[in-house]
Amino acid sequence: MQRRHFIQSAGALALGMGLFPWTGDAAFAMPNAAGTLEVFAGAIGPGLYQSGDFSQARFHDPRGMTRDAQGNIFVADYVNSVVRKLGTDGRVSIVAGQVEQRDARNGPALQAHFYSPECVAVAADGTLFVSDSGSNTVRRISRDGRVSTLAGKLEVEGFADGPGQQARFNHPVGLGVNAQGVVYVADAYNSTVRRIGADGVVSTLAGSPGATGWRDGHGAQARFNTPVGLTLDAQDQIYVSEYFNNVIRKITPDGTVTTFAGQPGKGGFADGKADEALFLHPQMLSFAPDGSLIVADTGNNRVRRISPQGEVSTLAGTGAGETVTPGTLPAELHLPYGVLALADGSVLVTGLNAILRIQPAKLLKA
Repeated sequence: MQRRHFIQSAGALALGMGLFPWTGDAAFAMPNAAGTLEVFAGAIGPGLYQSGDFSQARFHDPRGMTRDAQGNIFVADYVNSVVRKLGTDGRVSIVAGQVEQRDARNGPALQAHFYSPECVAVAADGTLFVSDSGSNTVRRISRDGRVSTLAGKLEVEGFADGPGQQARFNHPVGLGVNAQGVVYVADAYNSTVRRIGADGVVSTLAGSPGATGWRDGHGAQARFNTPVGLTLDAQDQIYVSEYFNNVIRKITPDGTVTTFAGQPGKGGFADGKADEALFLHPQMLSFAPDGSLIVADTGNNRVRRISPQGEVSTLAGTGAGETVTPGTLPAELHLPYGVLALADGSVLVTGLNAILRIQPAKLLKA
């Protein structure tokens, strides 16, 4: 079983550039009548590494994103093997890791190494959690600037529940953390959703390792096929995207699994009612302030919205997917991966080595 990594070629043609430095959520420009797609940070084109302000910074396959209470945005810069911060001061900096040092090493944040950081989540106290998928671990960046292994054993794949480093994962991807410090993990190649308690003990919330498929049900009775994206709602219900089942699943805190949107095993594109809509290899998820669930529908080269009423619509992308074309929506996207809904009602999305911003005609505000 293999999931395509979507690593952008360093020799890719630069297709366009727009430079929109950070000015805070409240200061974002209003979109035009049709809405817009703009470059938020970095530049569309070849994957690179460069620090500086939002317009100067360069990324190489940025993936999952999260935002802290102060408005700082964190992104897993996958090929550069670092976790970066887009600060409220308009600067991009490294939080942890060393550029292109692709192995796994704990220690002081700027001396630590990540193999392939894929997603990030931030706790209420500012602690960062990172799914280091290539090393099969979930890493922790503490507030005092140290990287440690929260769960799993560095560069050892497998499956095991238990305390911290006795646990085993197989390509962990999506992460979410609740107010009590419980971390949820989409353990992709084990086709399970795991729970890391505040005490560091790992358990399996839903699914059964080695039993790939699709089935709703409770706990180990449920079946998944490569869960990748993960997010939580205000009631601590877990939402998971499945790369090969092409659906979004919902899991209650007690482990009851239902299908939230899409048709199991039927990949394609269709807007409409949640149970009639079609997705193709959906990846990251994020809840908007209005209660919408935002989906990076990677295989369709689109970003989709599932309204609180259960209607699926397209926010951005035409499906063409050959380029990223900023401008009036729907615009064009190329293999969108990470999504992050912001407090102002806009949505960030990663694509073609840039972090883009979708400003819908009707902002997704509470």
